[in-house]
Amino acid sequence: MASRLTSEVANGLSDRLPGRDQHRTMLFPRRRTAPRAARDFVVATLTEWGEKSRLDDMRLCASELVTNAVIHGAPAGRLILVRVDSLGDQLRIEVHDSGDDTPTQRTPEESAVNGRGLLIVSATADSWGVQERTGPGKCVWAAFDRDKSGAAATPSRDTEPQGDTS
Repeated sequence: MASRLTSEVANGLSDRLPGRDQHRTMLFPRRRTAPRAARDFVVATLTEWGEKSRLDDMRLCASELVTNAVIHGAPAGRLILVRVDSLGDQLRIEVHDSGDDTPTQRTPEESAVNGRGLLIVSATADSWGVQERTGPGKCVWAAFDRDKSGAAATPSRDTEPQGDTS
C-alpha cells in the first residue's frame, strides 16, 4: 500500500509543480506518535527551505490534520502521507490517508474535550479543504498565503480549489 500511495501522490501532483517550486513527502505509520513526527518533518522541511514566517501556524495545522488521520482516517496497519509544498505565493500541507470518511468541521460544546481540530485549522490556515484521491481515501490540505505573512510573493500556479470543499 505504501508504494501505491507514494506513487499516486507523486504522479498526480508532479504536473502542477513548476521548476522553482518545492515539495517534500514523508510516510508515517498510523500510531499515536505520528502527529509529533509529522510536526518535526514539517518544521525541518520549512526551516531547510528558509520558510519561517508561518512556521508555527503550519506546525499546528500539521499536528491537527495528522491527528485526525490517525483517529478518524487511516485504518489500522495503513500509512499516512504528509506533503509540504512551496508553490508560488502559497505554502501548503497535505495529509493523505486511505480512510473513507470525509472530515467535517464541527462546533463542539464548550465542555467537550475533542472535536476542535478542523476548527483550529480553519482559524489558522488561509484556506483548507478535502480532495478525493484516485483509489481509497482522501487528501485534507491547509494552505498559507505568503502575502499575509509579509514574505515576498510570486505568481501562483496552483489551481486547486480554495476553502472548505467538504
